[in-house]
Amino acid sequence: MILVLLAIAWISGIVATDILAITSRPLVSAALAGFLLSAAAWRTRWVRLLGLVLLCAALGGLRYQAAQIPSTPHSVWLLIGQGDLTLQGMITADPKRTEEGQQVIVQTQFALIQGEVRQVEGLVLVKLPPYPQYHYGQQLSLSGKLQQPRAAERMGEFDYRAYLARKGIFALMKKPLVQVLPGEGGNPLLKSLLSFRDYCKTILLRELPEPHASLAIGILLGLQSSVPDEVMTAFSATGTSHILVVSGWNFTIVASILSSLATRLRLRRGVAFGCSLAVMWTYALFVGAAPGVLRAAVMASLVVLANTTERQSEPWTLLFAACWGLSIYDPQSLWDLGFQLSVLATASLFAFGKPVEQWLQRCPPLRRPALGWATEALTATLAAQILALPIILFHFGNLSIVAPLANILIVPVVPYAMFLGTAALLCGLIWLPLGQWIALGVWAPLSWIAEGALLLARLPFAAVQLPPFPLWLLLAYYAVIIGWFLWKQWALQAVEHAPTQQVGEGSGSSAEETHRLNGVTWSALRSSSD
Repeated sequence: MILVLLAIAWISGIVATDILAITSRPLVSAALAGFLLSAAAWRTRWVRLLGLVLLCAALGGLRYQAAQIPSTPHSVWLLIGQGDLTLQGMITADPKRTEEGQQVIVQTQFALIQGEVRQVEGLVLVKLPPYPQYHYGQQLSLSGKLQQPRAAERMGEFDYRAYLARKGIFALMKKPLVQVLPGEGGNPLLKSLLSFRDYCKTILLRELPEPHASLAIGILLGLQSSVPDEVMTAFSATGTSHILVVSGWNFTIVASILSSLATRLRLRRGVAFGCSLAVMWTYALFVGAAPGVLRAAVMASLVVLANTTERQSEPWTLLFAACWGLSIYDPQSLWDLGFQLSVLATASLFAFGKPVEQWLQRCPPLRRPALGWATEALTATLAAQILALPIILFHFGNLSIVAPLANILIVPVVPYAMFLGTAALLCGLIWLPLGQWIALGVWAPLSWIAEGALLLARLPFAAVQLPPFPLWLLLAYYAVIIGWFLWKQWALQAVEHAPTQQVGEGSGSSAEETHRLNGVTWSALRSSSD
C-alpha cells in the first residue's frame, strides 16, 4: 500500500499547487527536504515514509507547474480583440462532431493582421457548421475574430474559460471563413487509425438502420455524434449513458479475449504480453484516447503485466498506479470530469462491491440462482453510484430514479451487442453483404437497448432535477464515506491480527475468510462500464 500512499501524495501536491498557487521555490525546498529526510532516516520506517510522501507531493506540484503554458510574445491569445485577422494552422485533434456543428482544435502557426504576417503559437478552438467535415492533420486558413471564452458569471456556474484553459486553449473563433490548404501534417499512425475509425463508422451505418447503427457506433467506437437527440436524452434520463462510452469494461473484455486467445495458441508469455499491449493501446488510440480511456488502458496493461509475471494484481494498487501515471503524463487530466467519474466509479466498485452484493443477497427475491444475472447487474450499478453519483448531481443535478431498473434490464444485453456488432463490423470490412447478413443478429439486442431506454424514460418521474448544492456539502459527503470505509478497514485489520481463539469456533471469520468476503472481485468491474 506504500505505492497508493505515494500516489495520493503526488496527486495532492498537484491539487494543492493549483488551489494555493504555490511557487517553484517552496516546492523545490520541500522536495529537497523530503529527499534528505528519507535518505538520512533510512533505518526509521515512518520517518523515511514521511520523507517520501513530502518528496512525491513536491514533485507533483513541480510537474503541474512544468505543464503550464507560458505566455510569450507569440501567444495567439494576445490577438484577442484586435479585429478581423487570418490564422493558419493544423487541426491537432480529432474534431468533435454534433448535429449542430463541429468543434475543431487548431495549432496555430501564422497570423495575418492588416497585411502583416506574424509567427504565432498556441491552440484555438474553432466552432464550425456540420459540413464540410474536417479531420485531424488538415492545414486550414481561418478568417474571423478571436474571442475570449466565456467565464462563469456567478459562483457555482460552469466556467467555460477555466474548462478550456485546462486543455491549453485560451482563445476561440466562431464560424470563420475557412480555406483548406494543401498538405497535411500530424502523426501518421494516429491519422491512419482515425481514418480507419471513420471507415468503420461508414460500414456500420450501411449495415444497420437508425438508431441501431448509432448505438453500435457508440458502443464499439465511442462516437456519440450520430445518436439521435431523443435516444441520447432517454439514456441520460435512465442513467445508462455509460453504455455509449468506451471505458474499462471494454478493455476488460479485450484483455480477457486476448488472454484466452494467447492460451489457445500457446504463445510464450513475453510474446502474449507484447501483443496484448499493442492491441489494447492501438484500441485506445482508435477510440480517441480521452483521459478515462487512457486510465482504463493503463489499468488493463497493469493487469496483463501482473498475470504475465504471476503476481497478484491488487486492484487498489492498479487504480492508483494508473492515476499516477496519467497525472505524470498530463496533470490537467485530474480535472477532466470523465476521468473523475471513471476513477470514482471504479474505486466505488472496489470499496463497496462486495458489501452491496451481500446486502442484495439477503433480499428474498434475489436469493434464487436464476436471478444471479440481475444481482450482478444491480450490484455493479448501486456500488458504482456511491462515489460517482454525488459528483454527477453536483455538476448536472439530474437524478435518475429508474437507473437501477434500467441497468438490470439493459446492461446484461450489452456484451451480446458488442460481440455481434464486432462480428458484423469485421465481416463487413471483408465483404459488405456478409456483414449485412451478420448484422441481422445484432438488431435484436440493439433494439432491446434502445427501446428499453425509451420506454423507461417515459415513465413518470423517471428522472428529477435537483437544486444546486455547495461544494462543501459534496466534500463533506466524500469525507464521511471515505472515513467510514477506512474505519471498516481498520476494524478488519484488528480482527485479522486478533488471536484465533478470540474469534470464536464455527464463526468462519478467519483472516482468509475475511479477505475473501471483503476483497474486491474483478467480476464486479467487468459487469460495470466505469
